[in-house]
Amino acid sequence: MKSTRNLNKSAIAAAVAVAFAAPAFAQESAEKIQRVEITGSSIKQSAREAAGAVTTLTRADIERTGQTSALGVLTQIAAIDANINSATASSGSFATGSSGIELRNLGKVSTLILVNGQRIAPYGLADGAQENFTNLDAIAADSIERIEVLKDGASAIYGSDAIAGVVNLILRKDFVGARVKANVSQADHFRDQRTRSVSGIFGFGDLDQDGFNTYLAVEGRKSDGWSTGDLRDNGLIPAWHRLTPGRSTWDAKSTFSPAGNYLLGGKVVASPNCPADAIDPVDKACKWDQYYGAGQTTDNKRWAITSNTHFRIGSSIDANFEITAAGATTDYIVAPFATSNGSSTTSSNVWYNAIGAKQVGPYFYPKLPVGHPMNLMQNAAGQWVPGTAPVEYRARLMDTGDGFNFNKTDSEQSRFMLRLAGSLGDYDWKSAVGYSTSEATKATRAVSAVGYTDAIVKGTYKFGQQNDPALLESMFPVRTTAGKSKNYFMNGTISGEAFQLPAGPVGFAIGADIRRENYEMASSDNVLRGDLVGIAGLQVDDAQTQYSLFGEANAPLLKNLEMNLAVRADKSSNFDAHISPKLGLKFTPVDGLIFRATASGGFRAPNIVETGNGLGRSSFANNTIDPRRCPIATTLNNLVQNAAGATTADKQRANTFRNSDCLAGVPTFVTANPDLKPETSKTFTAGVFWEPIKGTWVSLDYYNIERKDEIGTRSPADVLRDEANLPAGQLTRVNNTAADNEFLALVQKYVPGNAVNFGGVGALGLLLNPYVNSGKTKTSGFDFAVENRGKIPNVGDYSIKVDGEYRKNYQTFDVGAGKYGPNYFGTYDLGSKLIVYVRPNLKVGAFDHGLTVRFLSSYTNSSEDSPNYCVEQKVAAENMAACDKVKPPKIVDYNVSYRGFKNVVLSGYINNLFDKDQSVKWRGGWSQTSLGLRTFGASASYQF
Repeated sequence: MKSTRNLNKSAIAAAVAVAFAAPAFAQESAEKIQRVEITGSSIKQSAREAAGAVTTLTRADIERTGQTSALGVLTQIAAIDANINSATASSGSFATGSSGIELRNLGKVSTLILVNGQRIAPYGLADGAQENFTNLDAIAADSIERIEVLKDGASAIYGSDAIAGVVNLILRKDFVGARVKANVSQADHFRDQRTRSVSGIFGFGDLDQDGFNTYLAVEGRKSDGWSTGDLRDNGLIPAWHRLTPGRSTWDAKSTFSPAGNYLLGGKVVASPNCPADAIDPVDKACKWDQYYGAGQTTDNKRWAITSNTHFRIGSSIDANFEITAAGATTDYIVAPFATSNGSSTTSSNVWYNAIGAKQVGPYFYPKLPVGHPMNLMQNAAGQWVPGTAPVEYRARLMDTGDGFNFNKTDSEQSRFMLRLAGSLGDYDWKSAVGYSTSEATKATRAVSAVGYTDAIVKGTYKFGQQNDPALLESMFPVRTTAGKSKNYFMNGTISGEAFQLPAGPVGFAIGADIRRENYEMASSDNVLRGDLVGIAGLQVDDAQTQYSLFGEANAPLLKNLEMNLAVRADKSSNFDAHISPKLGLKFTPVDGLIFRATASGGFRAPNIVETGNGLGRSSFANNTIDPRRCPIATTLNNLVQNAAGATTADKQRANTFRNSDCLAGVPTFVTANPDLKPETSKTFTAGVFWEPIKGTWVSLDYYNIERKDEIGTRSPADVLRDEANLPAGQLTRVNNTAADNEFLALVQKYVPGNAVNFGGVGALGLLLNPYVNSGKTKTSGFDFAVENRGKIPNVGDYSIKVDGEYRKNYQTFDVGAGKYGPNYFGTYDLGSKLIVYVRPNLKVGAFDHGLTVRFLSSYTNSSEDSPNYCVEQKVAAENMAACDKVKPPKIVDYNVSYRGFKNVVLSGYINNLFDKDQSVKWRGGWSQTSLGLRTFGASASYQF
């Protein structure tokens, strides 16, 4: 039932009474420090006066990165990681067609993204069917004037989600004239990796003379996709990839070919219809090159519009009316369907019927029955005759290609906002009211359990020809996931000086904030009913209202000691009131030397998916290691891989069997919980800022965050370690005897007398895993930055910036063991401990040259679920050194701009200047979604 909760009238009145406007930002000068509002405080001050560290990227910094998307720009900051990327996200992701970031590895829902100081509606498709996050693709990169990143907890100022920090994207406020800009980039020797963008901005009106300024900015962007076949044909996949576990046959042609193969006596045998040029000369199977229809990269088209009208009401009220809109279409590269959806008829499938609240399966794809015209066997003389038993037939259904099979996501997002600001006596006030929305629909095809089975068993599907489109629709119907979020908001603040202390005035700010959030997301009915084989679904449609009151004060305790206090109370229609405090201290013993520290409490409110009225969600936990079966499967696989005379087809089958237990996809079903509490956190920071001489400064800040009552499900690794103590029915293992016998028969073929087996332990089936407040995480580390600016006589101006993070510790609480697990930093789980960006820049006449040198420290392939990975996977001695550590290369990017022509700016950049290869990743293998190829780019702009 849809929520009908009403807004709290008194809270609305409070918000209206205090009004809120977008922050204004100005740069500091050495001679005079201008106090403005910075991210992380409602009181005007300079960035250096803040107790917490704020990293700023100016428009010039943004242009020097050579990046043309908001995601690309933000990931040039050491403390920020991409959490999801629309260009590389898996086609199986819930949130395809979107991009998001995270701070401190705490997830994108714990990093608050603001645009002009205000939230925007979360992306229409919740990632993992749980995470409501801000889609950065909805923000036109060329409209960004400035970015401020507060790497400190800020729930006391902004409320929910600001546990790890805040990223504030500040758009242009005024623009006069017209400018057009075009950009193109392409990978060296790989034309398929190409991006083009074009943008334009037009504005007119002088605020002082005309009383207004208005501008319109438009941006379009297109990125090309590529397939695994394209990568292979260009020689981009390194030889070492084949040596990594489970990938010895990564490029083997598929036995699911147009003419097909039979599985007879455990052996793949080409059908009599197979063309001679499709027969593998070694194993004689009928093969098809599947890799031109494989790969996760996409064709992506995006557009964005930004408009702002800046005007005055009367003589004292400053107003801005802002409109932003964006849209995207993402098309994935997909291949025609295969029989059994590319799997074996002996492999079981288990999923969930959300409407009926019951498990579906185990389901087995059908064999061709006796009497089917394609059910054939070979007699003793080798002749093909009608089969006398059901048979597995492996074929590619080519009539499901050419656009019939597809995977596409369409999305749109918009925001309308009015901001007002002014003065009332000695006090400043500001207000904002607005509405934002986001919609997204993902559509693709999937296998109908009934439709597919009937077509195969009854013989209505005719192999090797074009079938009736209606029949194909019944076998592979379209399924969709559609989501929509709406966000209505109203907030305001009054600030000024409260009273005088001996050391100076006490600044204060008080305000109120109201948000009404609606969210709906639903899979199509054929998914919710469990009609489609192995497909996860979700349904939720609900709303919640959040009310907040907040206050802040800056008090100079001594001439060189300042204290900042902030507190915020948040109340939602789905959780009790929560108080978020923050204390900051700043000590300035001498000019240019600042010691600073903060202590704060943060929180993340349960979202509608987690607490709403839906049916829950089903999904798959991918790449799961089954601790009971993976070691056995690895041993069996190695016997085949190392056997003399083992064919490529048999090695490929052995890899597939092994990966089903060591890279398993575990079906799960999760239900909402109306009794969830907010996640809470405690954050402590301490640091120093030192400017020994004008133009040179250094900063070092320590952070420590502890988050508890995390909302989620227990990780598969956590649950599986505790399998013996789980309640009945939480984890289901299914009978996998048929597939296990097939694997064992394959091993016996090369190692007669093998005694290794699975001991009757079934394969992972279904995991029931409701949302709970159970997780805990603690993380700590250091941020550091250095900047030096100056002049080189008779040459030009230079600057050197260093941005780095040392990630000291990251641990999650192991519910099964009742203690914190190992440190994730420096391991396969989270990668490098040390991340450093060094950016020297030199202006010589009309030229502006810049470099970015990126350094990441090495890390081990071991992880929480595999603490001694190389040994456990029985990596050969000659490969043990390569497996022991991942050593990321040092990457150098170059950029240059030329301003020698009137009104024209020409820019060029080369990313990965020295064409460094990806690091050897023995566990992860070579990544197709982060190529790291040398890329050339150029842009040109003209301002009228």
